[in-house]
Amino acid sequence: MLLSTFVGPAHAQTPSDFPGRVEVFAGVEVNYRNIMANRHVYELLLYATPAVKWHPGKDWMLSVQGAIPLVNHYGEYYRYPRLNMAVLSKELSLGPVLFKFSGGIFSRQRYGLDAKLQWPVTRWFALEGQLGFTGYYEMTNRWAFSSMDRLTGLLSARFYIPASQTEFRLTGGRYIYADYGIQLEWFQHFSRFCTVGAFVQYGNRYGSFIGYSAFGGGAKIILAIPWKWNVGKRFTLRPASNFRLTHDIKADEYGLRMYATDPEENERTGHFANSKWGFGR
Repeated sequence: MLLSTFVGPAHAQTPSDFPGRVEVFAGVEVNYRNIMANRHVYELLLYATPAVKWHPGKDWMLSVQGAIPLVNHYGEYYRYPRLNMAVLSKELSLGPVLFKFSGGIFSRQRYGLDAKLQWPVTRWFALEGQLGFTGYYEMTNRWAFSSMDRLTGLLSARFYIPASQTEFRLTGGRYIYADYGIQLEWFQHFSRFCTVGAFVQYGNRYGSFIGYSAFGGGAKIILAIPWKWNVGKRFTLRPASNFRLTHDIKADEYGLRMYATDPEENERTGHFANSKWGFGR
């Protein structure tokens, strides 16, 4: 059986208390796999991920993140430091519906435009959507950009049980490698500092390159890191706010994958600065 495990900064957003606030933080991304390649039985890819966020005005944010390789068994492509993300985002609301519009360089080597919405229908039920129009970029040992011609879109229904802090999510759509799929996730939220979960998924190309079935699954744990150092009202120094361990039973890097538009966006806190599990605002 092939195993693929990812450890790294999960993503979280913190609203800016003061216009002009700057947050400087760093995380680490660890990837390993037990596929025999490049003369290694176990391969390790370790990055440092320094980043900065600037809040130029209410509900505006500019995020920039780099990726600096520390240990690399994955091959020549991963040798070089790179820009992992540079995104300008704006949030707004229309009644109970939240919108977020982003443009720039996203994760997973995509650049372009992205729009998200969340409609918290009740305290226990919300609908979410995401639409992206992106291209591929490479800025490592060479620079290359494709045309912006890839359309992606996801729809999600989220169910939250306040008494037990349990959440279920059903998500489906078209992903960044032009594949289609659906995913069911379960999360148990513990206070402010930990979330654990499991998922099952199906994709029309998921696992196909190694001959596996289109079904898969795995588990996640997300740990919040509460430490930060405020320097006056406009500067914060901290580690990445959350760290995530994801274990996927298939070593498929290309099935059911989606980019992120914020270096700290995750399943625990949601896509929006003022939304989280439980849909509290």
